[in-house]
Amino acid sequence: MEDNLYIRLLIIRQILGQITPEEQQELDAILEADPDARTLREELLSLPKDELRDAFTSFDVNAGLLDVYDRETDMQRRRRSTIVRSILSATAAALIAGIVYFTWVKPSPVQTSPIAMTGEGGSASLLLEDGTTIPLKDTGLQQHHSTGASFTNNNRVLELDSEKPPADGWTTLVVPARLDYQVKLTDGSSVWLNSRSRLKFRFENGRQREVFLEAGEAYFKVKGDPQHPFTVHTPQGDVQVLGTEFNVNAYTQHKMVASLISGKVAVKSGVDRIELNPGSEALVNAGESIKVEAFDPNRTLSWRSGVHYFENATVDEIAEMLDRWFNIQIRLDAPGIGRERLWGRLDRNQPIQDFIDVINLTGDVTFYWKGNELHVK
Repeated sequence: MEDNLYIRLLIIRQILGQITPEEQQELDAILEADPDARTLREELLSLPKDELRDAFTSFDVNAGLLDVYDRETDMQRRRRSTIVRSILSATAAALIAGIVYFTWVKPSPVQTSPIAMTGEGGSASLLLEDGTTIPLKDTGLQQHHSTGASFTNNNRVLELDSEKPPADGWTTLVVPARLDYQVKLTDGSSVWLNSRSRLKFRFENGRQREVFLEAGEAYFKVKGDPQHPFTVHTPQGDVQVLGTEFNVNAYTQHKMVASLISGKVAVKSGVDRIELNPGSEALVNAGESIKVEAFDPNRTLSWRSGVHYFENATVDEIAEMLDRWFNIQIRLDAPGIGRERLWGRLDRNQPIQDFIDVINLTGDVTFYWKGNELHVK
């Protein structure tokens, strides 16, 4: 038996009389097949039930979910015997505190995963101003040289060649679900695009340095050039820079968030204009004044390494993220369930079922597969 959070919580819920019939059926199957699980159950039964209940009911699952994820890599290196000994010697409160450190790995039946059956979401593409579409390879080396576009694409890193740029032409990079892309502009600036993003740019942007983030999210590393400011246009406002690093999220309609990592930028929306300092971000909502808040760069930029944190996010927002990163459509079983708020972390490099299992731990909503469709109830 892998030492994992899911089996422990099933056993604790059984001990406290909080287990559902479906969970009891699942636990019975685990106990019947796994002698280590039966041993663990006996160990947990030896703990004082009253203290266990007090500690378990006072534990905030939502608040602990991010800690579970942040610490699980280190905890995976701990030996099982060490963990069991710590459980046996700890108080009930320490037991629950320790639970949030364990890896969540719910055992799944041996079958084809629904995610493996879904489409890949297509390949990225370049749309030229004359209407030409150039498909881009997801892996390997691709070189393209024409009067309309000249570039090298190497494992989703697009490097533009300005020697033969289209005259005053705009090009749009379209990144589909499940992919991300980097663009090296001809002025030396770089842009990293998240899934389901669209960036419009010129192949030759030395004099008039500007791009349009038409949708999605992008991280910018702009090469300094005081004589030629760099501007990022979004549907809700503009970000003006000289040389800096920042993130722009324009996924949500009528909303834009610009987060400054280093340097200095000015955010404009309508008549409002606000300058940001590193560590602050501007929130632009349609019809409202610009708001400035502090942000956590580790969380805001985690998407670049394939991780996204949900903090008090609605089910609708989580559904959009799953669609972007896994190309999965979510079906809501009840009116209003999309407004439920959850905490958690999504890793696009891990099976989606791991994320679903942890979210279901909260008890606020339940994600489940029905055929190849993912439902929420």
